[in-house]
Amino acid sequence: MKGLSLLATQSLLLAGLCTPARAEDAGLPMMSLVALAKARLGNLAADLASAGADYTQIQRAAAAMLVTGDGVRAATYAMILIIIGCGVEWFYWTYAIGPLRALYAARISSPKEALRFALRRLALVGSGIGLFGAATIGASLAFAWPPGLDAAIVGLTLFVVLLRGAVLLIDLVLAPRRSEYRLVPLSDREATRYAWLMSLLAALVATKLFVPAMVELYGRPSHLAEALRFIFGTLIALALFSAFCLPMVLGEDRAPPGSRLPRIPPAFFGAVAVVSTYLVWLFQGDEAGLLMAVALLVLAAQFVLRDCVFFYWRDEIAEPSQDTTGLMADPTLVPTIVLLGLRLVTVLAGLAAALAVMGASMTGFASENDPVARFVLRVLGVVALGFVTNIVWLAIKSTIDHRLKAIGSHHAHPETNPNARLLTLLPLLRVTAAITLGGMFVLSSLWGLGIEITPLLAGAGVLGIALGFGAQALVRDVIAGIFLLVEDVFRVGEYIESGTSTKGTVERITLRTVALRHHNGPLHFVPYGSLGTVRNNSRDWVIEKFNLPLKIDVDSEKIRKMIKKVGEAMLSDPEIGPLMLSPLKGKLYRIDPGIKIFRCNFQTTPGNQYDVRAQAYKRIEAAMRDMGITFADGAQTFVMTQADVNPASERPPSAQADPAATAPGAPAAA
Repeated sequence: MKGLSLLATQSLLLAGLCTPARAEDAGLPMMSLVALAKARLGNLAADLASAGADYTQIQRAAAAMLVTGDGVRAATYAMILIIIGCGVEWFYWTYAIGPLRALYAARISSPKEALRFALRRLALVGSGIGLFGAATIGASLAFAWPPGLDAAIVGLTLFVVLLRGAVLLIDLVLAPRRSEYRLVPLSDREATRYAWLMSLLAALVATKLFVPAMVELYGRPSHLAEALRFIFGTLIALALFSAFCLPMVLGEDRAPPGSRLPRIPPAFFGAVAVVSTYLVWLFQGDEAGLLMAVALLVLAAQFVLRDCVFFYWRDEIAEPSQDTTGLMADPTLVPTIVLLGLRLVTVLAGLAAALAVMGASMTGFASENDPVARFVLRVLGVVALGFVTNIVWLAIKSTIDHRLKAIGSHHAHPETNPNARLLTLLPLLRVTAAITLGGMFVLSSLWGLGIEITPLLAGAGVLGIALGFGAQALVRDVIAGIFLLVEDVFRVGEYIESGTSTKGTVERITLRTVALRHHNGPLHFVPYGSLGTVRNNSRDWVIEKFNLPLKIDVDSEKIRKMIKKVGEAMLSDPEIGPLMLSPLKGKLYRIDPGIKIFRCNFQTTPGNQYDVRAQAYKRIEAAMRDMGITFADGAQTFVMTQADVNPASERPPSAQADPAATAPGAPAAA
């Protein structure tokens, strides 16, 4: 992970480059930046020029003291302290070496187990280092040291303890020799490189913190101490700059093959951050440099923490749990919450560090009399509220998303899905929860910042009434949608027809409209208030009817039995039978000239009637073919008698009609 070096080395830059300001710089708060930079450079030049003379003076004083009785006694006491400290630690390891060996014998198969191993090892090894420091400092109190040497011994012991602790932490986190113990996502090559770099930086930082302080213990001029701080700070900056430039020189941060746009390597930003912090520290003083280092450290942590946190849950994310109904169903939920918590802690730690740099008193900061303190505390309250709100939203969203995933796709037939209603309501619940949490967070944040929200609520009520009158259609659509959803009129995936002749499959439901996908493809967005009467074609069951036109001379009872036999065969079919709620039946429906119409019907689940009907046609056609029966072709047969063939002139006289008798108003024949 390329960003790890930015986080770790910026932390060392934070501790190493920036130290408490000198008394000479404390009287320049109102000077311009240019004047402050000139003063800083002048002081550094004077310190470097006088450092040689101060070093010579200190060297002569130390040499003169060593040949005296106090010097010999101090050297003897120092050797005794070393023996005591090492002896106590050796005695500790005679008992602790067994648990440490058992700890190394355990098998590590996941990052979480590596973290537990690192914590146990830290407790064992850290206890030994702590006993060494406690025994050495405690024993030093029993000796009568020459003036000033007691503080030097304590400082030297702390230097050794902190340096050993830093090396231990570097080895625990990076584990350059065994990758299974590594706590960060780094390759073996990167871990080895960063381990050497961090060890070097730890040594430089510890030396920069303690050596100048030792020089100042004897009341000597501070020129040598300030020169040493400048030299070691510059060495730290050079080491950091070289560490960021090395990946770019080796080509490890190049853009991936096939990338069209040039990519700026992350190491470049790290190098720029180091140079910028160093220049600010050099020209503007320790306080400005430290504030910039804190800001860069917090910013770098926001990018690095994600990879580090998700590294410990990589196995769960790669193989998610089979349970998809609970809060823990989402494998990324827990690491996301942990990531948010760590980011919040990082921001709070950066804020505390910035306040400490600016010299703010924690006791005065916590008092209610300071307006700045009150404002900062309120901002912290808002940040904490945002953190809690975000966690609640992630929990709700994760639960709803995985519940929807467990139910199935909304394109499945709703009549076969017992949880189809949840597919309709859960997305609306998710949107409603987001709006509710967002509104509560905004109002609570305003109240937490000291802004009176009662007038805002009153104004919002008046504005709501005005908007209600001005947007009556919108209000009507929302209210109508609420009642339609409460009454379960339709669900996602069902085919409906509205009173406005709009029809289609319900594809998406919002707070105001329903999206209907027509069977030809167009997507209609219909407001709830415009739906009117809704006809649901996908609810419960459906009866499908179709006609069979047959010839007039077929045996009706024989056809009825044939249709019944086909229906029984379809009901026992493993593919078609489960779709049918009642068997296929048929009966004589009507008789037209030269044709008989048989009406067939069956009951099935909505949406499957077309497949069942096609199967029924296919089986009936095959059965009729086996029986030698064909469908009616629409042709009619007319039977004509001899009387219909002979014209009226060729009929017998008695059969001819009397024209006079048929004339209007003619008398009837006797």
